[in-house]
Amino acid sequence: MPAPEGINYTSDHEVSEDGSVTFKCSTDPDAWRWVKLPPSHPIVIQTFNYFISVECSAARGTLDPSKWSALTWMSWEIGEAGAGIPVRGTMGNRADGEKIGFGIELFDAEDRLVYRTIGKGVVFQTRNFEGWRSKAKKELDADKQPPRFAFGPREAVGALDCEHALIAPLDDGATETEALITNANGMPPGSRFLDGSGDHVNAVHLAEVGRQFCALLLGQPNVQLSGGEISFTRYVEMNVPFSIALTNRAEDAIEMMIEQAGKPCTSLIYRPAEDRA
Repeated sequence: MPAPEGINYTSDHEVSEDGSVTFKCSTDPDAWRWVKLPPSHPIVIQTFNYFISVECSAARGTLDPSKWSALTWMSWEIGEAGAGIPVRGTMGNRADGEKIGFGIELFDAEDRLVYRTIGKGVVFQTRNFEGWRSKAKKELDADKQPPRFAFGPREAVGALDCEHALIAPLDDGATETEALITNANGMPPGSRFLDGSGDHVNAVHLAEVGRQFCALLLGQPNVQLSGGEISFTRYVEMNVPFSIALTNRAEDAIEMMIEQAGKPCTSLIYRPAEDRA
């Protein structure tokens, strides 16, 4: 996910002997538009997670820009109700052997907890990533013009101002629908808040698809979340429709599965909350 040229989201890094990093956060909405969004919004969660993990890894000298890496699992929870924009944070080192592991806590100007996340990932050491990805995209015709697709109403999915619905309507009583991410609805300049590598559908896109699905399922366009969990097992290709389905609904959690071409790709667990800003 590209950053604005010449600036970082985090600064004033201090690296401890155990590999944990403390830092300050940018609060500039002109550089980082998503900082103005509600703290519980999945776009915010996934975006700060990306920039913090990359920039803090660089600060402690563990980031290798010549290698591809991928997030495989992440869990998060929202901190104190009413907490403001994060101004500082800590990223702990939870690496296990060659596998990436991290824990992030962010605090506002009054030292209130805004977010707490933990995550795991992998680094592709020797695989021909570009060749493998090229083959995967070719098999699904991902480089072709995206198909015509009937997206749901923006108002029903709670899309932000100037943003797009990413999923189709959910029929009464249905628990499954389709989604489609393209350059037009998931990348700048078509989207102000969504961004990505351009190689595939990124975590931030899938997280927002999950939120829009919950909005339709609950009939709550402005559904708020107190936390969630997301696991990635297979890349989702851009320009190719994929399904999202309810797999379990508990009193405090909604579990979903994303599949493309009949293959499971991403599982999500969202925990709706009332009156969270």
